[in-house]
Amino acid sequence: MNIKAIKTIFFSPTGTSRTIAQSIAAGANHSFPFKHIDLTLPGHPTDISASENELTIIAVPVYAGRVARLAKSRLKEVSGNNSPAIIVVLYGNREFEDALLELKHIAEEQSFNVVAAAAFIGEHSFSTAESPTAQGRPDQSDLNIAFKLGKSVIKKLDNDQVTPEIEVPGNFPYKDGMKNLPFTPVVDTDNCTECGECIAACPTGSMSLNGTIKINVDTCILCASCIKTCPVQCISLKSTPMEDKSKELSVKLQTRKEPEIFI
Repeated sequence: MNIKAIKTIFFSPTGTSRTIAQSIAAGANHSFPFKHIDLTLPGHPTDISASENELTIIAVPVYAGRVARLAKSRLKEVSGNNSPAIIVVLYGNREFEDALLELKHIAEEQSFNVVAAAAFIGEHSFSTAESPTAQGRPDQSDLNIAFKLGKSVIKKLDNDQVTPEIEVPGNFPYKDGMKNLPFTPVVDTDNCTECGECIAACPTGSMSLNGTIKINVDTCILCASCIKTCPVQCISLKSTPMEDKSKELSVKLQTRKEPEIFI
């Protein structure tokens, strides 16, 4: 197959999916054009199509063992036109469960030909300095694996050696996914500088400034983008039920997991 371009498509509130997608693209790049398409924010591109001789890398985060619901809905706006795709899920060192199988099904429904799949580890959304979980992931080792994956896939495509059907772990029907919870991150209004960076970074447009920063509990998906983005660290999970969960995860998930590749 004569690949003439590379496209990455990612939903990445905290940057981990974007980082891995771009590292895979770097490994696959033969000095031909490639384009990065970010589906994270409300004003994301729509009506996206891949061409027949284009390799697409699709990367999304795992929420409670499933593809993030917002990522799933935004991927429905993408058309693969029977072109090859590498699919990737990023999870916080717990388990990716049914997410990779679900992403494979989504990609196939959008007319992509899945030629490789992978599950990488990203720093958990609820990780904090006090209760770290997979802190700093993806790290250089992860990026090296991602780069090699891209290089391997492009070589196979060039030599028409792609496996007809990629098998990935997971169960169908899928497990129940993450539900909207009746709370949001907490804003320390005394220290908030009202810079607006959290508003600009919110994938759901759940944050607003009206005297103080407000978060809409009905649309917040607890992706922690606002927490990671705040330059003065005045947004946190303190005094929420997830504070204890963050501490629990930090203790339980200390054993390092490595990326899993299916090609």
